[in-house]
Amino acid sequence: MMDWIYLALRPHFHLGWNLFLALVPLGLALWLFRRTQQRGWLWWPLFVAFILFLPNAAYTLTDIIHFIDEVRDEETKLPEWSVAYIVIPKYALFIFLGFQAHVISLILVGNYLRWRHHRKWVVFEELALNFLCAIGVFWGRYLRLNTWDIVTKPQRLAHQAIQSFIADHYGALMVLRYFVIISVLYYFVKFVDLAVWEFVQHRRKPLFAPAATAHPTDHVVLPPVE
Repeated sequence: MMDWIYLALRPHFHLGWNLFLALVPLGLALWLFRRTQQRGWLWWPLFVAFILFLPNAAYTLTDIIHFIDEVRDEETKLPEWSVAYIVIPKYALFIFLGFQAHVISLILVGNYLRWRHHRKWVVFEELALNFLCAIGVFWGRYLRLNTWDIVTKPQRLAHQAIQSFIADHYGALMVLRYFVIISVLYYFVKFVDLAVWEFVQHRRKPLFAPAATAHPTDHVVLPPVE
């Protein structure tokens, strides 16, 4: 039994690496989109890095294929109980954390825009970033391109990207599908996250609320008795 548990929990480098890449944009978002007036010269290079790394968070959705491969692996042939109680929760947690990094990052961007008095751009920002992520997910999953290829192999990236969209309509169709899936899931998870956050904040208020104020009649000064 312990052998089956070990096989079901065995570490996968690609899952750990992909989760790390998914958390990078979240870390950048927490620093970039603080409510501060001074952004400094480092803000813009890190903002570009945020845009480049953001697709890695949504990319974790596609790692479901590794779950299918692991379950269908003829060499291990995991028993059903290990798949139900170990493998499925393992991948569910991985995808949950990865996509939450995507959702929270975009929420932080939206809050920052509202704070900067650009509320009307929030929906456009969300859809635009989701669309860029759809392109990035397609490039990563089907063209096997990495984030750093933009710097290390720009010609290869440009050639394959253009060819995938011009040679046939498959690339454009897949990007559109990814865009719809990412956007629908984003707004659903965003709604749940904000509802949970509001609930938690509401539950915390009684704990930190100021002491009840005295009744107005408690401090009434009566006139002296003649």
